[in-house]
Amino acid sequence: MNKFKLLAILFLSAIFPAHAQQRYKDYYWDQLGEGEKMLSADYQSISIRTAEGDYVQKIFYPEKKILTHYLTCKDSRFYVKEGPCQEWYDNGKLWKEGAYKNNQAHGVWTFYDYDNGSKSEYGAFEKGIRSGRWTFLDSLGRTTMEQFFKDGKLHGECKIYNTQGQLAMVQQFKEGKKVSEQRLLDDPDVYGSVKEALEIHPHLKGCENDNAEQREVCTQRKFSESLYQEIRYPEDAREEGVTGQVFIRFSVEKDGSVSGITTLRGVCASIEKECLRVMKFMPAWMPGINNGKPVRVLYTLPIRFTLE
Repeated sequence: MNKFKLLAILFLSAIFPAHAQQRYKDYYWDQLGEGEKMLSADYQSISIRTAEGDYVQKIFYPEKKILTHYLTCKDSRFYVKEGPCQEWYDNGKLWKEGAYKNNQAHGVWTFYDYDNGSKSEYGAFEKGIRSGRWTFLDSLGRTTMEQFFKDGKLHGECKIYNTQGQLAMVQQFKEGKKVSEQRLLDDPDVYGSVKEALEIHPHLKGCENDNAEQREVCTQRKFSESLYQEIRYPEDAREEGVTGQVFIRFSVEKDGSVSGITTLRGVCASIEKECLRVMKFMPAWMPGINNGKPVRVLYTLPIRFTLE
């Protein structure tokens, strides 16, 4: 199964209500830990001070009261993230953990699988961008790939392994672009399960082109346009000042059809419902190709809702 993010983030805007949201303190009172003091609350979050004196913002899926973010902040203004951070999927499983420095991801971060909670990748950020070696794992904890980043771009060797731990492919990148590739093993299971090994990535119909970069640009543009035409900011979410980034997972099947639409993070009930609704208007896809054959590819789509 190929897994990667579709970079089609949508920005919507609405006017933030001016009235205070202190009435939600009672609703979230049971979410305080020992020694924690609630400083403020709104529809989807609380701002607290811990027994150790740290300032922390907890963000929830409000209707289900599921914790999705634990963010350590620099001071009582809660504008700058500084220190340990954890995020969870809507199913309650840990998604990622690491730390921020001056509002940017910094140091080692670890990511976890939505379905079984196993470690899926880990590596370092420097000033908010990936740096150095990143390691990717399957659900059994076996290394599937190692990549190296410089200034947030792939740079140097990318190593891809089979399920026996044997090195199956070595690719060379320079400033984000692949410059060479060597297949060391004849292992179709590897090359059909790692995105970097695909001959042709899935793309929208009408974006056929021999140039892979142009196919991707066309797909991003058409996908974003189709969602922009349909998506709306739910009235209740706007009135409550709800913001955040939704993550929807789906598969492009071997015949180009879409299946398995799943919400990894919905932000709140009405926003999640709206995002799932507009997914029905997704344009038609052409499948990914490897070794001349169609393969199934898993995508993650982020959709950001912001208020101004």
